[in-house]
Amino acid sequence: MVLGIYLLVNAGYEEFHGSTTKPVALMGRRYNTAYLYRIHVLRDNNPELFREFMSTHWIYASLIEGAGCFLYLKTKK
Repeated sequence: MVLGIYLLVNAGYEEFHGSTTKPVALMGRRYNTAYLYRIHVLRDNNPELFREFMSTHWIYASLIEGAGCFLYLKTKK
């Protein structure tokens, strides 16, 4: 639950400031390793991509928070 709350607060902070990043996994040529790069998007420069990234942040945060609440209520019984 704490991770979900942190992600929701972080998404709200990024939405308020109009700046977000999203990690992108690219497959490497050697040993099939994944390298993470971050794409930085500003709301003023690219509003459509910013909206898409923020939707992803909100959905992931809500799902993790929902899973945390479900597990908490299940173990509380």
